[in-house]
Amino acid sequence: TIQNASEVVAMSESPSQSFRKKKDSSIRVGLELVKTSHCHGFVSAGNTGAIMASAIFVLGRITHVDRPSLATIFPSNHKKIVILDVGASVDCKATHLAQFAIMGTIFAEHILNIPSPKVGLLNIGEEKDKGNTLTQETNSLLNELNLNYIGYVEGKEITKGHADVVVCDGFTGNNILKFGEGLVSLFKSFFKAESKSSLLSAMGLLLLKPAFSRFKHSFDYEEYGGAHLLGVNGVTIVSHGSSSPTAIKNAIRIAKSAYEHQLVDKIETHLEKRKSLTITH
Repeated sequence: TIQNASEVVAMSESPSQSFRKKKDSSIRVGLELVKTSHCHGFVSAGNTGAIMASAIFVLGRITHVDRPSLATIFPSNHKKIVILDVGASVDCKATHLAQFAIMGTIFAEHILNIPSPKVGLLNIGEEKDKGNTLTQETNSLLNELNLNYIGYVEGKEITKGHADVVVCDGFTGNNILKFGEGLVSLFKSFFKAESKSSLLSAMGLLLLKPAFSRFKHSFDYEEYGGAHLLGVNGVTIVSHGSSSPTAIKNAIRIAKSAYEHQLVDKIETHLEKRKSLTITH
């Protein structure tokens, strides 16, 4: 069915102003449908800040969540992993990252079907004395939680799949995500140019076409659809602004999966159990 929305939030608009002034925007209307249980999930490739702000105000945060987190599925050598936060919370406290670790664990267990997922904290080294104050304080908190916490992981370890859940602040995570997207585009452009450089190159690349197709399937963000906004009281998927029909299809697919696995309820239940360790201090 089609639900009319008379207003549109532009990509350059202020999230807070758009929420106050455009009460009939497609973002606001869609989230209201989720709040009133007319829909089971919300998917948008619109203004990311407006989606997050509207989701917090319309749906509200899950009990015991201080900051929502954008979680994205990321490829590694042999499996899919989850990285969070990738842009929802740029400035974080240790307690926020601890909550991200809990939400990421639930996501990996129920969406990626990983039993007892290994949680790693992104850092510039694996030694205990490495990192800034935030990572060291978060490390202490994560060691107190009943998670499969393996300690610090470096950026080079992400694609090796040593950790199933990689936790970081939104500033760092967003740069990792965009760097990864840039690499995929770089590879595409490089091999496209190589295929035109000579007949021999074209023949060689033609033979490797099945391998390139598998690479694209594993590393192209379109295959993952979008990022889950975890911590709000409703399934919310934030897709890339330049999403193709394939990306939107996959975003709808992962929203359906999140609803069927009752992801929101499971996150709330697990945070309730650990509320004494995740309160803001």
